[in-house]
Amino acid sequence: MNTETIIKFYESIKDDLKFHSISSVRVKIMISLNEEPMKTKDLRKLIGIQSSTIIHGIKELEKQNLVSRRGDYYYLSETGKIMALKLIDIIRTLITLKNFEKLWLNHEIDSIPNYLLNDIGYLSNLELVESEKIDIFRPHGAYMQVILRSKKIKGVSPIFYPDYVNNFKNMIENGISVELILTSTILRKTIGSIDPNDLAYLTKVLSEETLKIWEIEEEVKVAFTITDKFTVLGLFFLNGSYDSTKLLIGDHDDAIIWSNRLFEYYRGKANKFIL
Repeated sequence: MNTETIIKFYESIKDDLKFHSISSVRVKIMISLNEEPMKTKDLRKLIGIQSSTIIHGIKELEKQNLVSRRGDYYYLSETGKIMALKLIDIIRTLITLKNFEKLWLNHEIDSIPNYLLNDIGYLSNLELVESEKIDIFRPHGAYMQVILRSKKIKGVSPIFYPDYVNNFKNMIENGISVELILTSTILRKTIGSIDPNDLAYLTKVLSEETLKIWEIEEEVKVAFTITDKFTVLGLFFLNGSYDSTKLLIGDHDDAIIWSNRLFEYYRGKANKFIL
């Protein structure tokens, strides 16, 4: 859909946008009713607003056919349900942008496809781990804690750390499944850093698919890892250098789902590597 069409759409629904954005009471009512039908007293207890204000807000929502009443209970209509879900998505998106502003500003986001940027609110429950003056390697340490406690690891890496090879070897020997998508540059550097005596071992684990590696030729400006319990995400500065001072880390299901979708996006662009 082109920009001209979107602007025309906006002109036709701008009053509806004002209706939903101008009243925090109406927004809170719709979000609350998204969980289940409620009585006025239930809404009062949940959102902490007096009954007369809630009733006024409900009447306004009823006029827009977003809420209906059955007995003592208020329900979202079919369109109200859809609108409530979009309001929740907008709130989660804004929280993700606000809480992690240091990560987004002046960082490369073009390596994240638009359909996943559209769902960026899935990351709202993560934590931003940053370097500190007395602990500049804090993000890397947090990352290592995550992967060393995992049973399954998938990741996309356009960056290289010398200790990764030994760490992943130890994990594979301990029965941990590892799947990696590496850029061509990082793959060559990784293979070159392996002791010749270990190349036979690498060939073995690749043939057994204990370790799976895909090579991607295009330039990638996002680094992330998904485990059975956690997801970790890092970005590049706009100047092309990787920002090792900040990582998004967390164990929320939505964030793991989002990261797995990003992994599948890149796996679809990569080729299976066989030594």
